Amino acid sequence: MNVLVTGGAGFLGGYIMAALQRQGHEAFAYDIAPPGADTLAVSPDIATRFRAGQINDIARLFAVCRAEKIEAIIHSAGMVGLEPSLEQPIATYQTNIMGLINVCEVARQLEMRRVVFVSSNAAYHKSSGAALVETDPAFSIRDGNPAGHYGTSKMAGEAIGLAYASFQNLDFLALRVTAIYGFGMRSPMYIKPMVENSVLGRPTRFATGGRMKRDYTHVADCSDGIVAALLAPPWKTGEQRVINVAGGSARTAAEVAKIVRDTIPGADIEIGDDLTPLEEQNVKMRASLDITSAKRLLNWSPKWPLEVGIAEYAETFRHHLSRSSNE
Repeated sequence: MNVLVTGGAGFLGGYIMAALQRQGHEAFAYDIAPPGADTLAVSPDIATRFRAGQINDIARLFAVCRAEKIEAIIHSAGMVGLEPSLEQPIATYQTNIMGLINVCEVARQLEMRRVVFVSSNAAYHKSSGAALVETDPAFSIRDGNPAGHYGTSKMAGEAIGLAYASFQNLDFLALRVTAIYGFGMRSPMYIKPMVENSVLGRPTRFATGGRMKRDYTHVADCSDGIVAALLAPPWKTGEQRVINVAGGSARTAAEVAKIVRDTIPGADIEIGDDLTPLEEQNVKMRASLDITSAKRLLNWSPKWPLEVGIAEYAETFRHHLSRSSNE
């Protein structure tokens, strides 16, 4: 299958590209900038499969899809994060919402097999129990989304995709992913500086954040879940189209620090227990994600426990440093 991966030159996009290519598919990365060294280390073929373009440029998107005979799109491009969304609300909505509409419209008009939208746990407003289930509220009539404009854009994006599925026969699936970590990651989420500083023999200090919890998901698990969604049989009428893909167990940043100390000899990490005001707001929608639906509908389950994933991250980062120094 010929597949376009929007955001394919980024962190998650690179792993998705590699996973598709391992399974024999023709994958193309659509992104605003060429892949960096970390992404090329994960998926070297992106260098020849990169197609430059803005997600808001629908004419360019049409042109690339026609030229490469694209049959399905994995849409992972977008602006990410609470704080950036508060700093740039207009850009967040223009990129995340109009970008998704462009993807859906191109896929609809070119009669593609499927669109897989990389959504987020940020679409949730709150949990009704111990874990976040897909039927939990994604909207409140009183308060804004705890993840700001970012979470709001993901919630709206899911609703838009479902409208395309219900009324215009577009096979659309939304996967709520969360706290993706591993070699090449860009968002710190505490785990990146902890691992990379420890490998480099540097201390890591955080004044706050110890109680901040996330359902950390190894990037290989996440990319495998996304590809499983892409390749699943045609969706049944009435079946849910929003699915959690996650590690399934929320851990605090303090717990992550302990795992890193136990994994990397000499790791020097200190983290305060308090939360910043933004973290106090954001932690409200931070919980384990229930992955029952992913197991049932996609035949997918995570293979990388956090302890194993952190060890792999450290080893891959160490190997990349060694290789870079020898070039």
